[in-house]
Amino acid sequence: MKVMHYTILAAALVVAAVICAGCSYTPNSAGTSNPAASGTGASSSQSSSAAASSSGTCPVVAAANSWSGSWVSWSNSDPCYDGRALFYPPTADNPDPWDNTAAGVEDYPITFTQTGCDVTGSIVVGPNGTLVAPPGCPISLTGKVDSTGAVSGTWHAYCNIDTYGSSASGETSDSGVWSLNMEPGGSTFVGSFGGADTAKYKADNCANANSNWVGKRA
Repeated sequence: MKVMHYTILAAALVVAAVICAGCSYTPNSAGTSNPAASGTGASSSQSSSAAASSSGTCPVVAAANSWSGSWVSWSNSDPCYDGRALFYPPTADNPDPWDNTAAGVEDYPITFTQTGCDVTGSIVVGPNGTLVAPPGCPISLTGKVDSTGAVSGTWHAYCNIDTYGSSASGETSDSGVWSLNMEPGGSTFVGSFGGADTAKYKADNCANANSNWVGKRA
């Protein structure tokens, strides 16, 4: 009888050992044991966090800070030119600063479309032409908005546009760079429009210049 009792006890111990063979645990911060966490679940959560942190930040697209819309603009081929005078308050001898300058006869309409951080734009120079582009010239713009609401990018024209390069003499180009800042009310902008060497030219001649291109909502 004792032999049978020991045999049954040994068999029970073998079964218990087999059942526990696949068990694993890790100690938690309190020193007690928890089942091991699944590696798949942890990596999924980390991937989501990484995606969110690398998504970038752009201003909320609203009427006051979106670049979407139509604008009337004026530009000068010299990157050092200050076009902000077009927004000065009217005076008795200058009742409409914008229309009493060359801007009043220019036809340089722009349509911007903002989608998230991306901004695209198009210009078809009107029959009056401008100081920088001939009549009828189509121009495309591509850029991105940064966290401050400023937008910058590149342009391509299907004609030659007067630009200034790294020298003081005027040049022409069918592509270049641009950058714009919108005023807080969302109705006007000041910016830079020029050839690929615009940054170098400004650094050498007028490091703080930023307004040879100005515009107002149409």
